[in-house]
Amino acid sequence: MKYIFWLSLILLTQVYILYPITLRLLSLLLKNSENSKNNHPADVRQRVNSEQASENSGSDKVSIIISAHNEEEIIEQKILNTLALDYPKDKMEIWIGDDGSTDKTAEIVQKFGEVHLFKKEKNEGKAAMLNDLCKMAKGDFFLFSDANTMIEKNALKNLISGFTNSSIGCVCGQLALKDESDSALSKMESLYWSGESKLKMLESRFGAMMGSNGALYAIRTELYPVLPTHKTIMDDFYITAKILMKNYSCIFCENALAYENTSVSKYGEFNRKVRIGRANFNFLSAFSPLLNPLHPMKAYMFLSHKLLRWLSPFLLLALFTSSILLIEAHLFYKVFLSLELLFAIAALLGVRLCNYFLSMNFALFLGFFKSFFKENGGAWKREERQK
Repeated sequence: MKYIFWLSLILLTQVYILYPITLRLLSLLLKNSENSKNNHPADVRQRVNSEQASENSGSDKVSIIISAHNEEEIIEQKILNTLALDYPKDKMEIWIGDDGSTDKTAEIVQKFGEVHLFKKEKNEGKAAMLNDLCKMAKGDFFLFSDANTMIEKNALKNLISGFTNSSIGCVCGQLALKDESDSALSKMESLYWSGESKLKMLESRFGAMMGSNGALYAIRTELYPVLPTHKTIMDDFYITAKILMKNYSCIFCENALAYENTSVSKYGEFNRKVRIGRANFNFLSAFSPLLNPLHPMKAYMFLSHKLLRWLSPFLLLALFTSSILLIEAHLFYKVFLSLELLFAIAALLGVRLCNYFLSMNFALFLGFFKSFFKENGGAWKREERQK
């Protein structure tokens, strides 16, 4: 039981404390190393963040891919935002897929002659829609974005400028959450995404960013993997993971900014995290090549940033159970159990950090068990965001 306790504690510490620290230290070592070849990921990141665009920026055709379901309230604003991007219009095409919407999404899209509309009568899911849109799109790069995401004018140009050599397969932009409600949920969501962006930035220095943000990322057209449609899938992570498995670099561009409003309801956000957890466990075996010891940094990042985080609910449960069973073994375990109970009580009383942490892990826990149940395809339901 002591082995279970200490192993669980060490692995949880690795996920939430040691990984960010070690990643920062490793990036500093990389930055100071004598190996400064032109194609090194560290140098790539410096060029991505440079104000000077690469020579071929704007000369490559980009297909902007947007999958939408019941987005009548925001889709016109999204189209206007996309049309205003600072990129040659003859090198940019916009594809919007209406996935069985029951509102006026398609009618609004049809008002814009510059936009290609692909409409399905039945809601088949985002993955199926992306597969269809990517078959029709003709760009050298695919830019994926969500219907509720607003992109800064120079973001597209900065993203495409990130493809400075043929080894870079994916460039992800930075998402910032906008909140006018000042709610506890919104503040914690913003804090979470801020931390995620910092991790992606550090991982980018090694060319192995662990997952894109579906709000804004671009890939080379030929690297798009056909997405499975029989189960719920996190398309942004799946696509990035498959590109990493092909030994292409995936990097972060902090100068490509996008904005979204935070969730209206904490229950809607919780359900979204359950769906994310289910999707991760649905295809867990598909990501096993990322643990290849021949690519130690990539394996370390996937293990620490993703796999162990997905397993955190079970590590927390093992830690709590073992501390109960060890309560008579030593005073340390009594104190530790008391701290665990205080943390749980604080979460129930609504203390922001405690509540968000436990609810996020409980959502993952539910997602794990849901992954064992049969699904009727990957149909989706949008979660309401603040207006």
